[in-house]
Amino acid sequence: MESLEAELQRHFVDATDPDSHLVVLSGFGVRHEGPFKRILEKMVREHPGRRLLMMTREYLELERRRTLLPFGVTVLPPYEFSFNAEEAAAYFRGTALEQFAMHLAKDLGGTPQLMRIAKLRAETMERPVPARASEKTDEPASPLLSPSVGLGQIDPQSKSYLSGVRRAVARDVKMMLDAEALAPGQLDFLARLAVPTEVPSELLPLIAPNRSGNWLPDLERRGLVFRSSRNVDAEYALHPVLRQVLLESYMASDAQRLKSLQRICARFEMDQGSAFRALRHALAIPDHQLASDVLRMHLDEYITGEFGIRSAPLLDELPMAVLARFPLLAICLAIAYSATGKFKLKTLELLALAAAGARTVGRKMPPVDRLFMVVIESVASRLSGIGELSLRTARGGVAMYREMSPEERDRLGSFEGPMLVQLALSLHAAGAVNEALTASEMGVSADHRHNRTESDRYAATVQAYLHAMGGDIHRASAVLAESLPEHWSNPETNAYFASPFRIASFICAVEGQRFDDAARWAQLLRIDEHNNEFWPVIRWADALLAVISGETATSLVRMQGYLVREREQPVVQKNGKQMLISASCLLNLAVGDSASALKIAAKSGQETSRALLQARVRLARGEAAEALRLCTVLGSTVQPRTRFQQAVLVLGATLQLGNAPAAAQALLTVAALGREYGLGLSLNLLPGPDLERVLAAAKELGINLNIDQRITSNIPGGLGGPMLSSRELAVLGELLSTGRTAEIAERQFVSINTVKSQLRSIYRKLEVSDRASALEAARVQGLFTIKEFEAIE
Repeated sequence: MESLEAELQRHFVDATDPDSHLVVLSGFGVRHEGPFKRILEKMVREHPGRRLLMMTREYLELERRRTLLPFGVTVLPPYEFSFNAEEAAAYFRGTALEQFAMHLAKDLGGTPQLMRIAKLRAETMERPVPARASEKTDEPASPLLSPSVGLGQIDPQSKSYLSGVRRAVARDVKMMLDAEALAPGQLDFLARLAVPTEVPSELLPLIAPNRSGNWLPDLERRGLVFRSSRNVDAEYALHPVLRQVLLESYMASDAQRLKSLQRICARFEMDQGSAFRALRHALAIPDHQLASDVLRMHLDEYITGEFGIRSAPLLDELPMAVLARFPLLAICLAIAYSATGKFKLKTLELLALAAAGARTVGRKMPPVDRLFMVVIESVASRLSGIGELSLRTARGGVAMYREMSPEERDRLGSFEGPMLVQLALSLHAAGAVNEALTASEMGVSADHRHNRTESDRYAATVQAYLHAMGGDIHRASAVLAESLPEHWSNPETNAYFASPFRIASFICAVEGQRFDDAARWAQLLRIDEHNNEFWPVIRWADALLAVISGETATSLVRMQGYLVREREQPVVQKNGKQMLISASCLLNLAVGDSASALKIAAKSGQETSRALLQARVRLARGEAAEALRLCTVLGSTVQPRTRFQQAVLVLGATLQLGNAPAAAQALLTVAALGREYGLGLSLNLLPGPDLERVLAAAKELGINLNIDQRITSNIPGGLGGPMLSSRELAVLGELLSTGRTAEIAERQFVSINTVKSQLRSIYRKLEVSDRASALEAARVQGLFTIKEFEAIE
């Protein structure tokens, strides 16, 4: 070994470029690997940047015979040192292969002798004619593939030329393989090894049960197989070009045997190895049911990790007919498209396909598999905006789960909890808050039974999110404290799955008057918010912070931009629409535009939310009686947040009206609700004058509220209603007794056209379109006395 080290030292010192040196070692075998690697490591440290070409004797003997070059060679196997794309480009510089260096470095495994063969073969072929500039290729054909993947950006002439070079290299490898003089059956054994990408020792008996014990060491000595650098003791691999030659020459003719081996490898990898390899084997057969099983078992990895990034291009090649029959494949591909944020129509198409396919396929399945299809249908419907279908399906899924026996629930596996969580999110998105909480509690319980609580505790974060949205801050905070805060607060954590924890943490912070903490959580929520179905809640959180900090103008413009670009966002569900309406109403109120705030409040599809938003606007306009009426007609509400908002608005209205006894009772109710649930934010959102009255009354009565006593409101009060001129007020007064323009004109001594013009102006300012609505608006705004209205009834 000393002479070997001295020889290597000399070569490293003399070498100036990758083509200038070639190490020849006679009798080199597996037994030399350890000492040789130690020598190389030392040489690399002493001579950084130098490289060593390692070639098998068979490759170069073949090349010598074909090119009649007078040299004899005994060399090393090629697998430890390879050229990267930049080094391949330097090697091919000045030849027709220079522009294909990146492709060849990948296809040939970066192996120097194969690139040397490619270079020699290319010299005997006619070079491609450079193509004229064609259409722009900055954007990839698919959002799942980068522009550099595949041959899609190469013109036909260059593609044909490169394919010819590859075929020539493959022919040389085939000739080398034929000259190996393998023992009977050994070639078949080597061909079987070519089916998996890497061969763990546990897989060998499955793919080659009758192998000879000395074949593998012999193949390793020849350099045809080598140990994987990831696991040198257990895994073996073949050079990618040799694998392709073996598959095409010795395996493709027996399709059934090849399918059998692919299926064996897929099932082995699914249980013990790489989910990506398992999916690739399943799709190579193709066995789409097996591919669905792989994704079902490793769905968490697909959504959150590298598995999804690598697998999406494989799914992108599947025809639509296959995606319709296998809904899990369709929804996984839709998730990959949605992550790009640029292909909403394609995403919606795939989601619709998944929903329809799950409904059709799931009908005849046993309960366990049918529930999985129900979850797919519910999630696909939710993400594509079909809220009623999502709600109906989610309710059916929860009912189906309740009817399952313990044995059937156990067969759901570790994905039982996540399935229930998705049903809970569908229920909440459609407004079924209490049902969502029940489903989330079942999901947390399932995670406990499957020991998933030591992983990411995602089910618990969704439960905390639902409690926080409903207003039970104490329970939300308790769940958050046990849900791995260090994981969900990490900016590198998947933004979608972290959103429930971060939203709940934000709400707990603002309700607890910890606005600096709330701002930090809001910053985390903005990570990748455009591709997140929680984006309306994130916009709502941003609006709350803007109102509290007084930066409402910027936030209002941003909100208007989001609403205009809504088609570029994930589809908004019922609950999300309510969040956007609430945020827009608050922002318009904060900038002093009560008319716009009232219009936006009227758009709310939920009666309770609409009444409370309108009451908030009426309170800011000084219309305390109407605000009080809107709150009282709701009766007793259930959700803690709704009850607290209602109580705060009643308190503000009674103080405006000067009703001291009612205000004292309302103040006690607000304080009690604040202590019971940890709520306080609705007090911050009172108009400035009303908040001052509330704080003064609380101080006078010695009542502690869950709000910083030094806080000031950034929502103006006393905004008032529309200003009518004296002539318009006179015409409006005539409407109390008649709606005929001729009579009004005669009484007011003006023309009919003048009356019509004044009525149009009155209706526009009152934001109504007829006499009855105008009179009701006048009553609400106190433009006339109660007695005047009673006179016309």
